[in-house]
Amino acid sequence: MSASRALYQLQTIDLSIRKHRKRLQAIRAELGEDETVADARQRFESASADLKSWQVRARDIDLEIKRVAEKANTTDEELYAGRITNPKELQDLEQESASLKRRQAQLEENLLEAMMESETRLAEVAELQQILDDAESKWTNEQSDLVDEKKQIEAEISGLQGKREQVVAKLDSDSLTLYDQMSVAKRGRAIAVLQDGSCSVCGVEQNTVIAQQVRQDKATVYCVNCGRILVIV
Repeated sequence: MSASRALYQLQTIDLSIRKHRKRLQAIRAELGEDETVADARQRFESASADLKSWQVRARDIDLEIKRVAEKANTTDEELYAGRITNPKELQDLEQESASLKRRQAQLEENLLEAMMESETRLAEVAELQQILDDAESKWTNEQSDLVDEKKQIEAEISGLQGKREQVVAKLDSDSLTLYDQMSVAKRGRAIAVLQDGSCSVCGVEQNTVIAQQVRQDKATVYCVNCGRILVIV
């Protein structure tokens, strides 16, 4: 499966999760959720957002380390290849190489910090999830008709989150970063389907070259109008 199709699958899951959560909010309002559960949920959601922030930071740092390391290797190859004999140019290359290695070392420290913070936040989220589950369990015992629907939706969300983790595991950091950025910019719809030669979101017909590239499914292709990633399903 190409990265674009995997991202479309990820988006489909995320949209389903959002839809289910919206329904859960309505159910909770109807059930009259008490302050204990509301407070536990607020703490859990805040911690979850903090965890995601650290995970994104770690991923971004890892990407930067790879870029800096690649540039440092290129600089060293040029430095020791023997093609440059001018002392000033050699000195400049040595300084650039040293600077890049210092930058890489600092980034690696930052990555370690981000990973450790992520682990700490992960444990905190797990603990707060248990607290939330306990609070909801107690509250649920006092409720009636809507509880069954709530449980069903929560089970579906749990299943979707499991599928989401499986899809995420197949994607590289660059693709996930692109998806995160475009999802924010495009209000949750970063990927569109090419239907009858047109973008399924904005409706604009694509030119022949774009349509052919989408059908080949070998590279990331964008809508000529709205800029969303196009896929064939």
